[in-house]
Amino acid sequence: MRAAPVSRAVPGALIVALALALTGCQPGAGSGGPASPRATQAASSTGLADGGGGERTGPASTVLSTPRPTLSTPGAVAEAPGSCPYISAADFAQLEGDRVGQVTVLQSRPAGCRFYFAFDPAVVVGEITVARFPTATQAYNAMVGSAQGHPEVQSEPGIGAGAVAFTTPLQGSPSWQCVFAKGASVVTVRTRQPYPALNAFNLARAIAPKIK
Repeated sequence: MRAAPVSRAVPGALIVALALALTGCQPGAGSGGPASPRATQAASSTGLADGGGGERTGPASTVLSTPRPTLSTPGAVAEAPGSCPYISAADFAQLEGDRVGQVTVLQSRPAGCRFYFAFDPAVVVGEITVARFPTATQAYNAMVGSAQGHPEVQSEPGIGAGAVAFTTPLQGSPSWQCVFAKGASVVTVRTRQPYPALNAFNLARAIAPKIK
């Protein structure tokens, strides 16, 4: 039996916990909540946002109705030297923790950014990509679903409509990234930092006001 087509529940205690952690920060709600990230805990079955401020429940067989954000990898998207429209190189370097040299603009729609290490132009220290969805509810659900399968995930309801952070390889090295939803957009902020998640959260918090 499937839930309403606007949003379907996601199986698994992990995604359930994220939905609970971000309750009250769904699209249309304020961005309040504590400023510090907190680790999510497993919980019993609850669904994703239904677009009406509540949450739906559903059988374990139902699946996410919206795709996950596309996580870019270095070299997968054409790029050109330029200034990032979301954050300056100096601010990115300060918040991420590595010195930044060249900055490129990813030739995607919406545009993204890539930051290279000042002392080795082959090393990527960070990347920002943006994905658009038809509705804010779909974007929110995609943000939550992006963390599926990551037991180390942390959540932060105070960024956009809500954010999650987890590790994923960047040039082969496990690194923290933050995925947040704002309106119909899902933004992925990747760092080269293996630990902790705070750098990724701080970068996402600085970038969020620039996302329309």
